Amino acid sequence: MPSGPLALILALAASVAAAQQTPAPGYAVAPATAAIEAAAVIEIERLEDGNGSGAVLSSGAATAPEPAGLGGDGELALVRQATGEKVSARYRDGKGGYDKAGLAKINRIMRCSLTGRETEIPVKLVELLDAVEDHFGKKGLILLSGYRTKKLNRAVSGAARRSLHIASWAADIKVPGRSSAEVRDYLLKLGVGGVGYYPRKGFVHLDVGEVRSWTVKRGSGGKAPARPGRKISGRKK
Repeated sequence: MPSGPLALILALAASVAAAQQTPAPGYAVAPATAAIEAAAVIEIERLEDGNGSGAVLSSGAATAPEPAGLGGDGELALVRQATGEKVSARYRDGKGGYDKAGLAKINRIMRCSLTGRETEIPVKLVELLDAVEDHFGKKGLILLSGYRTKKLNRAVSGAARRSLHIASWAADIKVPGRSSAEVRDYLLKLGVGGVGYYPRKGFVHLDVGEVRSWTVKRGSGGKAPARPGRKISGRKK
């Protein structure tokens, strides 16, 4: 777990956010997928770097992926697990146009958990999250980690410098009442981007980078092999 100044910053940020937000009714986490703090997610990803899995951005400027039309209904409900903050945003209208106000709501809830900084979330990632939510009954998604600033990434020893979370191309989620294995299997079937499976902590990483998959079993000393047809990159997400 992070220690020293980072631990104090994370603890302060969590306490302030908790005081400002009220829990969102209807978004209780099932016992099989118990709560995990943002700091724990960061530490797991740091450990993952040693397993040679995950994904990072190539050098140079990143170009956001184009919308993919993944079949969602154009509305996305998210709740930040650490604070209970909740949003339900219609980001696409019936004619296929994108609503800036709806996308701004999603940008807000997926902001950096340490600094509070917001950035534009690629529509393709929003559509991917929407497709997952709709597939599992439109009950909303639990957001563990979204956009991450370089400031937070630099504070974590061993973290990849060009993480897809820094580019705002990635999210770590849970689906209420569903196992992380079910969510992973659906994402692998879609074949849209990266899929990271964390069975010990009950969450799934998804991103809109290249198609690949990996499994991290914390404490197991390694990772499971990639599924057929999928690629595991040599660095962390």
